Amino acid sequence: MVRLGLFAICLVLAFGYCSAKAIDSNVKVAVVHNLTTFLSENPDVKLLQPLIKEQLGDVALPKLQINYRLGNRISGDRLSATAGASNQWSTPQNVKLTLAYPRSGVGNVVTYVQVIVEQSTNLGRGYVTSGGIGQRQVTIIIEAQSTLYFKYNAEIFGY
Repeated sequence: MVRLGLFAICLVLAFGYCSAKAIDSNVKVAVVHNLTTFLSENPDVKLLQPLIKEQLGDVALPKLQINYRLGNRISGDRLSATAGASNQWSTPQNVKLTLAYPRSGVGNVVTYVQVIVEQSTNLGRGYVTSGGIGQRQVTIIIEAQSTLYFKYNAEIFGY
C-alpha cells in the first residue's frame, strides 16, 4: 500500500489545438517525428525500445483497443503502480501520453508494463525512452494520431 502511495505516473496529453493536461508540469511535451534525430539531439536517452502493440478490437468499430506491453510477469512480482484517464473530442486530435515510474524516490524493479489504450483509430505507437525491465524506473511514451477518443489504463508490475 505504501508503494502505491509513493507511486506516480506522469500524464501528458498533448493534442493539436486543445490545452494539454498534465499531472506533472515538469514533463516536456514534444512529438517525436524522427527517432534518429531525437536520439542524436538527446544523448541522455540510453534505451529506446518499441512496446509490443496488439490490436484487441475490431477495425470496423469506432473505438479500438490496443495493448502495449513490455516484459513478462514473473513469480513474486506484484502490481507496483496504476494510472488511467480518458478524454474525447469533436475533431481528430494527436495525443501524446508520457508515463514515468516512479515520480520520485526509488521504485520496485520493473518486470512487466501494460498500457491498454482505447482510441478511434489504429494509428499510434508506444516506446520506452528511459529505464525498462530489470531497472527501478521506466518512462514510456504512447502516441495516438487522428483520434476522437483516448482512454488508457496503465499497470506496472515489479518486485
